[in-house]
Amino acid sequence: MDQARILIVDDEPHLTASIFRIFSNDPVHMFQAADGKEGLQQVMQISPDVIVVDYKMPQMDGLEFLKAVQSIRSDIPVIVMTAHGNKAASVQFLKEGAFRYLEKPFRPDEFRLVVFEALEHHRLKIENSKLQQMVELQESFSELVGSSPPMLDLYQMIERIAETDITVLIQGESGTGKELVAKAIHEKSKRAGKPFIRFNCAALPESLIETELFGHEKGAFTGADERKLGRFELADKGTLFFDEIGELSLAMQVKLLRVLQEREFERVGGTVTVKSNVRFIAATNQNLDTMMASGTFREDLFFRLSRFPLRVFPLRERGDDVVKLAHYFLKQYALEYGANVTGFTDGAVTMLQRYSWKGNVRELQNVISRAVILSQTPLVNEIALGLYGTSSLPELSIFEKLAQDPVSEEDLVRRYAQEILKKCSGNKKQACEVLKINYRTLVSRL
Repeated sequence: MDQARILIVDDEPHLTASIFRIFSNDPVHMFQAADGKEGLQQVMQISPDVIVVDYKMPQMDGLEFLKAVQSIRSDIPVIVMTAHGNKAASVQFLKEGAFRYLEKPFRPDEFRLVVFEALEHHRLKIENSKLQQMVELQESFSELVGSSPPMLDLYQMIERIAETDITVLIQGESGTGKELVAKAIHEKSKRAGKPFIRFNCAALPESLIETELFGHEKGAFTGADERKLGRFELADKGTLFFDEIGELSLAMQVKLLRVLQEREFERVGGTVTVKSNVRFIAATNQNLDTMMASGTFREDLFFRLSRFPLRVFPLRERGDDVVKLAHYFLKQYALEYGANVTGFTDGAVTMLQRYSWKGNVRELQNVISRAVILSQTPLVNEIALGLYGTSSLPELSIFEKLAQDPVSEEDLVRRYAQEILKKCSGNKKQACEVLKINYRTLVSRL
């Protein structure tokens, strides 16, 4: 079994050295980065199992770093170190997806315990991911739930274009399921079984995008200790999906256009031309016509990408699909959380149908997930849905309430766990699922 990789991102060498000493007798590999940008490069190169980052750093602070990591590798648990008494910032980190936060100065045994708890969480997540990976690929087309006329038309288009290698541009609002459509095209094509590689054009700083796409040669820049394959090579004979294509800079648009035209590229720092045998699918929630008119998106790239444009309709235009999707997610989360929830009351169905769903399918999924946890009866009612003219998620009020009441770190963790347990109607198993911790840790926090 490979040793765990722990990345420390901090601009204080003496603190990093002391952390390294804490793990000197443990079977782990320790890595360090002096700032957030270097930390992101390390994330892409070494794929750490746990990241520990300081809040206050030059160029990119801990919160910006956390958001960047969440965009590109949300599976890696991030532990944040904050100054004593900076409770508001600590709560913000939890809201943004941090695994835990620790106030400085901290005890070495406490620090070590939190890191190993994060490592165990990451290990279990990887195991579950490996077991589910093939199932998710095989069921990707069935995840496009719905029988409304727009969806029936979409299914027909997917069947037709999947048989070809034509470049597809998927357009639609955020949360409509554009990536699911791209996966369905891939799984129905002759490239099924080959890699489906996703690249989020908005997730990385400009300086990292080129090496992430094209790879780099050993010695191409400081820290490039070995050759790294980019997304184009990883997707060889498969499909490369560009999400949020409208976020690419004009300079990167030129380089992408060249690959689309010539089907070849060079790695960063290299001179050898590499052939590209991939199918291109792009997606955006932006109006590319407007961007072309303003000069922020190249016309020649647009026409290369949009050889077959495909629109994914927003949920509010899909009629009764919202109820079908709600039942689909209800069964999924009832099974996942072990909850005795079987359906919706008539009032809840009416509320689902009347709601605007500005966040589309993604918002509906989040609402049903929380409703399954909050429901105290087999039928989810209006109260559990909590849709009263707002798209905000109920859990946010927990953070806001705790942030306004000055308490110690230990008390903050305890009260947050109590709030979650209360929303789970006292079900500790469900609370552990929501908090992403084991039973023993929950009892300790309570």
